[in-house]
Amino acid sequence: MNKKTVLIFTGGGLAPALNPTLYGAITRARKEGFRILGGLYGWACLGANGKTIDLTKIDLEIIKKNGGTFLRSSRTNPFNSKNGLAELKKRIKKLKIDYIIAIGGDDTLGAAYKLHQESIIPIVGAPKTIDNDLPETYWSPGFPSAAYYFSQFVKEIREDAAYALSRIFIVEALTAKAGWPVAAGAYGGADLIIPPEKPIDLKLIIRLAKKRYRENKNFAVIAISNQAKISGIKGEEDEQKDQFGVKRQNYISLALAKSLKAALGIETKVAIPANYVETGRPIKIDCEIGIKLGEKAVNLIRKNKFGQMAAVKRPSWQSNSITVDCAPLSAMRNKKKPMDESFFDFKNLRVKQKMFDYLEPMLGKYEPEKNNDYNQLIDKIIR
Repeated sequence: MNKKTVLIFTGGGLAPALNPTLYGAITRARKEGFRILGGLYGWACLGANGKTIDLTKIDLEIIKKNGGTFLRSSRTNPFNSKNGLAELKKRIKKLKIDYIIAIGGDDTLGAAYKLHQESIIPIVGAPKTIDNDLPETYWSPGFPSAAYYFSQFVKEIREDAAYALSRIFIVEALTAKAGWPVAAGAYGGADLIIPPEKPIDLKLIIRLAKKRYRENKNFAVIAISNQAKISGIKGEEDEQKDQFGVKRQNYISLALAKSLKAALGIETKVAIPANYVETGRPIKIDCEIGIKLGEKAVNLIRKNKFGQMAAVKRPSWQSNSITVDCAPLSAMRNKKKPMDESFFDFKNLRVKQKMFDYLEPMLGKYEPEKNNDYNQLIDKIIR
């Protein structure tokens, strides 16, 4: 009897948990007796010039704890190219693919749902994105690591550079239209946080920056989303080509720095970790859950639960216990998970306690920066 063939690929932007998710899916698929094809560059692997590799017998132990994706990625949309679907069907038939596991964010999984709707091939998904804006999953794999790296970046800029030089530093976070990644800067002690969900008045930012700079005795750090909307200023348009029609801006922090310096007369600098937070080894919880999600995706195929995706669940907010279950791919239809007022105070530009509670299973219990030994020493000096 011929083995059934499963195609697996990663689409969209980077996220540190991609390789662990691949590892979980591939190792489970082997145990289940599948032939496994790895698709290079996301949905592009099923295009006219697409490439795949047989992973059935390749030793992949090395990817288990690595960031990135060894299968590479792209933002290819199979519904946005001439003869795209026809070519996709032809490739599926030629490669004798029986099932597809698509790993990605809302665009990659949204395309997977469309294919499921058209009954082209049995398909399941697994989520990922540092944006953390996917519905039906408590967090999106890759976000815990990105949140950790960003919070550490903010912490070090605040303690070392902003304090020592009596400056305001603006740290620009890579986000989509939801502010989860930039809000993680609260764990690093960010004095102001500017998310992308709502337009923010420049006068409010200037007033709060001045206030917190003085409260800190002449230093402050502002964490800002690269997609923030601020009255009177804007960033540079990102010229990255995108088949899903997503438009982005970058470097709004540079415009804000000029405005703050002009208004307050305080030396204001910018630090942009950018894609750094998408890379590097995933933190422990991200790695462990990523592997389980990959395994779950294969289990969905075994149980004929097509049109579903593996998902992260927190059964109770009274516990930090995290489980893996499933959710319908239909949830990807134009649905997002914005950071709302229950998590964030848009008048004072600070997170609320619920945000710390939300992040606790990923980053541990929040301890205010003033409680660590070094910050207590700083406090003695400046007071």
